[in-house]
Amino acid sequence: MNSCETDRSDAELIAASVADPTAFRELYDRWAEPLLAYFFRRVYDPEVAADLLAETFAIAFAKRERFRDRGAPGGTWLYGIAGREVSRYFRRRRVQLQAVERLGFAMPELDDESARAIARLVDRDERESRRLTNALTQMSPAEREAVELRVVAELDYPEIAFRLKCTEAAVRVRVHRGLARLRRTLEGQI
Repeated sequence: MNSCETDRSDAELIAASVADPTAFRELYDRWAEPLLAYFFRRVYDPEVAADLLAETFAIAFAKRERFRDRGAPGGTWLYGIAGREVSRYFRRRRVQLQAVERLGFAMPELDDESARAIARLVDRDERESRRLTNALTQMSPAEREAVELRVVAELDYPEIAFRLKCTEAAVRVRVHRGLARLRRTLEGQI
């Protein structure tokens, strides 16, 4: 991730941006490059990746008042929006590609400099992924599973409790402890 101007967490920046929209810029600076790499690895088109990035941040900005800090990094919230935008893109794209194929148009090629610039972003994002994977191994299996179900699968606590065959309170403790351990481990790796 990029260095940031302050030590405010993602959640603090999102909350602050409700009253002071300029705080959202810092969140953007922090997450724009990793999200751009995320999009490019899925669409392999720098212009589409940039459009998806812009749309993701536009949606996040519009919905920032509804953000609730649940202990997960704000980047998780952004990646959730990003994932939905990629899905929407592919649904629209399928129809567009069928029309393009019927008309016999060729898709333009990516120029070498753009490809190299995006490859550098993807490499940096992959290093961050390895850091995260290493940090996840520091969590207990129960914590890791609870965090994955809550943050990645975006399940609510009662559903996670049902799946893990434990109480909702136990799930909340596992998620809280897992995210705290993850945060400490990642901060220690910087």
